[in-house]
Amino acid sequence: MGMILTGIVVSIAIAFGAGYFLLSAQQQQPAWQVYSSESTRVGDPGHNLVGQNWTGEPGDNSTAAAEGEETPS
Repeated sequence: MGMILTGIVVSIAIAFGAGYFLLSAQQQQPAWQVYSSESTRVGDPGHNLVGQNWTGEPGDNSTAAAEGEETPS
């Protein structure tokens, strides 16, 4: 009976210690914040990383033709 109670107390102590460690640990930061140096300009990349004129349509080459770029044949 004593071993069972000791096991329960030890498991509760381990769970409490693990919970305290995980809740007090520093939260993770995005890579663009963590790995930036003073010599580079790394800002928030934003949400639309493909450009302003991107429509999402695979056959839409109107913006490329308007800018003078060659369209693939």
